Amino acid sequence: MTGRTIMEDNGVTLAADPSGIFTLLIDRGPNVANPSLVKSLSNAVEKVEAASHPKALIIRGVGKFFSNGLDLDWMMANPTGTGAMIESFWRILARILILDCRTVAAINGHAFGAGLFLALACDFRVMRTERGYLCWPELNLGMRLAKGFAELSKAKASQATLREGVLTGKRYGSLDALQAGLIDAECPMESLAERAEDLAAAGLPDALGLANFDPRSFRDMKVELYCDAYRALAMGATDSEPHSRI
Repeated sequence: MTGRTIMEDNGVTLAADPSGIFTLLIDRGPNVANPSLVKSLSNAVEKVEAASHPKALIIRGVGKFFSNGLDLDWMMANPTGTGAMIESFWRILARILILDCRTVAAINGHAFGAGLFLALACDFRVMRTERGYLCWPELNLGMRLAKGFAELSKAKASQATLREGVLTGKRYGSLDALQAGLIDAECPMESLAERAEDLAAAGLPDALGLANFDPRSFRDMKVELYCDAYRALAMGATDSEPHSRI
């Protein structure tokens, strides 16, 4: 990671380079979503939200995993706290989804379940070619696709991809993910950080050739594009959600 370190918190590091590109690095082994990770992610996103423009955000993991999903061990040990933890994670996804700058997921390894949703919350995704799969694992785990995750998936993936990915549990390597429209680019691991930075920099106002870039308008456009997903994620209510709309 290059640039000035803004935050280091329990395996989550946020740094910024002189051009305004923030890199949020998650280095917690499998990078599973639990209260500790959720709190650290929230703190990092808050700092990006408060930063002045121009800016962009890259989210990247370390090692084998971008994120291996929800922390199932923690959930089994804390059944009464699971709903609140997932809702807190949803609210982070909602904030990333409508962030007032370009966001890029640099997928360094496996992105299953919550890891896939973290990547989908970003505007663009680039994935390494040598290792890693994207997957909706709920079918294989005997879990339902809760509304916030379902609406985010519908906002970012085609119906054909959802039918294949959600209803079969298919694991997408980088080429399959590119062909399915789940990612925007693939590259070798040694080029991943640079490729993500290129995607992030391409969204800075100067690169877009914009004389008057309005961050609020940029955010509002995302709200309109992803309205249903944003509402589902921001409102939460996993425990009161019906298992069926029938």
